[in-house]
Amino acid sequence: MTPTLTAASDIAAARLERIKPILACPTCRGDLTYATDAAMCAACDLQFPIRNGRIYFVDVPERSDELDRVKGFFKRLLGRYYHAIGINIVAPVYPFGYLRRVRRHLDPARQIVVDLGCGSHRIDDHMIGADIFDYDAVDVVCDLAALPFRSSGLDALVSVSVLEHVRDPKVVIAECKRCAKPGGLSMHLIPFLYPFHASPFDFHRYTHKGQEVLLDGWETVEQSNAAGPVTLMLICLIEFLSILLSFGHQKLKALINLMLCGLLFPIKFLDFPFVDRKSFMTLAPTIFIVGRKPAVRGPTP
Repeated sequence: MTPTLTAASDIAAARLERIKPILACPTCRGDLTYATDAAMCAACDLQFPIRNGRIYFVDVPERSDELDRVKGFFKRLLGRYYHAIGINIVAPVYPFGYLRRVRRHLDPARQIVVDLGCGSHRIDDHMIGADIFDYDAVDVVCDLAALPFRSSGLDALVSVSVLEHVRDPKVVIAECKRCAKPGGLSMHLIPFLYPFHASPFDFHRYTHKGQEVLLDGWETVEQSNAAGPVTLMLICLIEFLSILLSFGHQKLKALINLMLCGLLFPIKFLDFPFVDRKSFMTLAPTIFIVGRKPAVRGPTP
C-alpha cells in the first residue's frame, strides 16, 4: 500500500472514531452502543447497520431523475476527477472556493464539522459526510431533517447547494441549531436566481434577505454572492437551449445540457469582477451565508 493510501485510510479510521461519541438515535436521541456491523440505541432498541464504513440511519431511496442518472454515469466514469473537472471546470457556475471560506472560520482537522448532503465529493478529509444517499464520501446515511447527532455536539454544519433540495429547509436549519455548540457555525451555499434542477428534487430559492429569515436566531457572520451576472446569463442560456433542442425528452435534455456546459463553460470566468460584491447580490445565482449560534449567557450578576 502506498503512503498516500495509508494516510487516507488512517484519516478515514480517525473520522469514524470521531463520529461515534457524537452520534445519537435520530428517533429518541438516545445513546448508541456499537458492534462490528451495527449501532444500537440503548433507549428504544432500534438498530442501525454499519456497512462499508458507513452507518445507515435510513434506507437509501431510489433515484429516478434523468439528470441525476446522467450525472451518476459521469461520476462513475470519472471517479475522483468528476468534481475536479466536471464541477470546478466544466460546470457553468463560477468556481467558488468553498473549503477556503470554511477554513476562514474553523479548522476541520481540529473541530467537528458535518457536511450535509455531501454527495460523492468530500470537501475535506476530516469533515463528516452526511447524506440520504450512500455515496462514496458519505459517513452517515440519514435524513437531514432528523440528524443523528447529539444536541450541542458539533462545531459547524455546512452545505453546498443542498437546502433547495429538501422539503422543509427550516426543519434542517432547526436541526443544525440543535446540533451546533453554542457559538457554533452554520454555513450554506444556497441558490437564488437559478434554473430548476431536480436532482432528484428541487423546491426552494432564497434572496439574501430570505436567507437571513431562514437562519433567524443565528448571528450573520458573513454573506456574499458566490457567483454573479455572467454565470446567471450562462446558466439561463444553457437551460433555454437544452429545453429548445430536446423537444420535451428529459434524457435528451440532460445530455444536451451537459454538452452545452462542455462547450460554453469558459464564459463563466468573466464573472471574476462581480463575485463577492454586495452590489451584485440582487443578481446572484448562488449566495453564501455563515451564521453563528448564540453563545449561552451566564446569569446576570
